[in-house]
Amino acid sequence: MKDKTDAKILSGIRRGDSKSFDLLFDNYYDRLCNYVTSIIQNNEAAEDIIQDLFANMWVNRKRLSVQVSLKSYLFRSSYNASLDYLKHLKVENRYQTGISEQFPPSFNDSLEFLELLESMEESIEQLPEQCKVIFKLSRFEQLKYREIAEKLSVSENTVDTQIRRALKKLREDFKDYLALLLIFLRIFF
Repeated sequence: MKDKTDAKILSGIRRGDSKSFDLLFDNYYDRLCNYVTSIIQNNEAAEDIIQDLFANMWVNRKRLSVQVSLKSYLFRSSYNASLDYLKHLKVENRYQTGISEQFPPSFNDSLEFLELLESMEESIEQLPEQCKVIFKLSRFEQLKYREIAEKLSVSENTVDTQIRRALKKLREDFKDYLALLLIFLRIFF
């Protein structure tokens, strides 16, 4: 009996019937969330995974290919998404561990971080005028070399040279915090 109901629900979803989709969601959402939570040990992430699963099913409803029972399909898809989540988490943790090992142990102090940011700002302000202006246009205003060159009536080669000089000085000034400097310049600017 359940297989016939699931077949009707699946058929309705493929036709774009939102009531069929709501019925599927109501029938399986809690069970799938509990299942994924048992795998990844994170209730909020489990809910996100299942919501993404249902959203993808709806978006791809016309191409949805279920070769087994709908229940098996949902649980297998949830399992695979859980494994993907755990793999991503493992890579993210490995990356964060690698970054944190590059900083001195006392770096976690936010006051020290703010002082470092202030030092970087001071270092940027001490650059030669043209170098400072070009660097700020590039990093703070996100202008391309060509745009900077046009705005300042200089060549793109000059822009490139001045950016290199600025980065070289910052690397020298903050060699003990090189990894942070690279992250700071790419992410914050």
